[in-house]
Amino acid sequence: MGRKRTRHIIILRGLPGSGKTARASEIVEMYGSGEAFSTDDYFRVNGKMVGFHKRDLHNAHVWNRNRVLQAIRRKVHPIVIDNTNLRKWEMWPYVRMAFRRGYWIEFEDIPVIPLEILDRWCPEIPMEKLERMSEGYEPVKKIWDVLFDYESRGKWMPSSERLLNHW
Repeated sequence: MGRKRTRHIIILRGLPGSGKTARASEIVEMYGSGEAFSTDDYFRVNGKMVGFHKRDLHNAHVWNRNRVLQAIRRKVHPIVIDNTNLRKWEMWPYVRMAFRRGYWIEFEDIPVIPLEILDRWCPEIPMEKLERMSEGYEPVKKIWDVLFDYESRGKWMPSSERLLNHW
């Protein structure tokens, strides 16, 4: 019989402006413990987005994955991932590092909000980008949909980041 997974990681999925950050706060409050992690935090100062540059996005994602890995090592419960997570390869590192360290992994899709509304709520993101993101959504029911995804494994298994951090 396998080990019991008592700590949780919850991966929120949704377009920008759909309410992921509010939901992440609700989850942490509901549990009375835990931490939420967003790549957007890399660009925040005193809770406000400042200095977002697309060229820094890769570094922001690496930074966020490292923070999550440290939280997993500290056995934080629950951990909430507050990124768009629309494609399997985007979630793969979080799923892999959490699964290998005994976490129960849940996916939570944020209800779909019409793109016209998101376009008004997030004027800094062009409508064309929102449309591409929406079209790129990949359904996920179980962790195996992510862990055994061919594209994700091909992208991440040989990565120096994965090898360095043992996830």
